Amino acid sequence: METRRAASPISKFNTFLLKRFVPNYGDIKDSDVRATYGYLEGILGVTIEVVLFAAKLIVGYLIGSIALIAEAFHSLSDVLASSIVIIGFRVSKQPPDPEHPYGYGRFEAIATLVIAVILVVVSYEIGHESLERLISPTPVVVNIFAILVLLLTITLKEFLARVAIDLGRRIEAGILVADSANQRVDSLAAIVVLIGLGGVALGFRRLDAIAGLAVVGFILYTAYEIARDASSFLLGRAPSSDLIDLIRYIARSISGVKGVHAIYVHDYGARKVITLHILVNKDLSVEEGHAIANEVERKISQTITGATAEVHVGPAYEFKQR
Repeated sequence: METRRAASPISKFNTFLLKRFVPNYGDIKDSDVRATYGYLEGILGVTIEVVLFAAKLIVGYLIGSIALIAEAFHSLSDVLASSIVIIGFRVSKQPPDPEHPYGYGRFEAIATLVIAVILVVVSYEIGHESLERLISPTPVVVNIFAILVLLLTITLKEFLARVAIDLGRRIEAGILVADSANQRVDSLAAIVVLIGLGGVALGFRRLDAIAGLAVVGFILYTAYEIARDASSFLLGRAPSSDLIDLIRYIARSISGVKGVHAIYVHDYGARKVITLHILVNKDLSVEEGHAIANEVERKISQTITGATAEVHVGPAYEFKQR
């Protein structure tokens, strides 16, 4: 007997929040509902990042650790990143207008690029200070508070990463998946800082600066990854073969469709505009062909979240059937 896989604790936590704060949370085709998913992740991220920023900055200055101070300002950049997530969802949910007939869904990708730019700026500042510390080491006092702050960071960052990726997958939001990657890299960076402070405690004074530079590497890699994905989306990357196969399957399932070709997907985030050509019996009337096209459009919109379809009809003898 097949059993359903139990939901993860993070998935249960997200479902609890959604039920508590989002009426009709299951209706992810609704732009307001979809935006609220982003608001929840953004607000949770801002709240936790503010706490981590204050804790790491205070302890970092008290013990004189550039790596921990670097981590503090990394957390501050994440406050801005989470704020941009909220703004991105706020703008992208606006309905289509004459100047933007397909809506503002691609603003999420623009917001993601802004996050990448912020990360690059922060990495420059941290890298500059770390290099100075590497050349001229300064005393660092390692205490229990620094270790506790880093352990708290590792735990909360991994928690935020899992919350973001679960919400992002539910609504197919690239900006949330990107933010989850950012959070996970932050958790790894905190581990590196912890190792650096451990080295300092053992007498390797420059290891703190080296850990700071390692954090810069993590930040730059994260910036590159999310900028690459967002840019690819804005440039109109090709849809997955699975989506093309699904569209072809849906169209071929409609009675009267003899073939399908020229499938294109224009992705606008929450909205997708799909165009395709179908082949029908050449002896059908224009009215009958039009009715079949309408049924294909209806079935695609019903099956694929946020999709609208534009179907062109041609006689089956003009093209090789497939």
